[in-house]
Amino acid sequence: MIREVLRMGDPRLLGRAREVEHFGTPELQALINDMRDTMAHLDGAGLAAPQIGVPLRVVIFGVSANPRYPDAEAV
Repeated sequence: MIREVLRMGDPRLLGRAREVEHFGTPELQALINDMRDTMAHLDGAGLAAPQIGVPLRVVIFGVSANPRYPDAEAV
């Protein structure tokens, strides 16, 4: 699911994100899936969970071919 990305100045971005306590859960996998969908939809190269309003220390990144970064090497 594509999520709304918060913009600079949103107070939800000011809080400290919590550490992930449980790995391998359906909830964490759903979050990662939503982050991937959102990042791909926006032609992004990385996304942190707080950027979509989830205060967890989760970050994804990667790029193969991206129109926003045409000279970037695959990661």
